[in-house]
Amino acid sequence: MHASTHSPRVNRPWPVSFTVTSAGKPVKSEVRYQYLFAGQVVARRSHYTFDGSFHDVFTWPASAVGYPLTFRAVIGSGKITLNLDYPVRVVR
Repeated sequence: MHASTHSPRVNRPWPVSFTVTSAGKPVKSEVRYQYLFAGQVVARRSHYTFDGSFHDVFTWPASAVGYPLTFRAVIGSGKITLNLDYPVRVVR
C-alpha cells in the first residue's frame, strides 16, 4: 500500500495505491476499506477487485478533521486476507 501522506487535507484528493504480487507476477485480489477510531471500525466503504495493482483517490470529509483515525485496506486474495493499517489525522 502507498498513500501520499498521513495528514490528508479535508476535501482534497488523497491518492492510495495497492500492489499484490506472487513471485513477481500480478495476483487477482480485492480491496475493501475500513475506517477505525480508537481501534474500532466506525465505517466501511467500497469493494473493488483488481489484477495486481489498483489506484484510487479518496476525499476525507470535514467531520474527520482532528481525529486520530486509521485507514484500513483489507486485501484479499484466495485464502489470504491482509489488514493494511495506515494512521491518519485529517487537517484543514
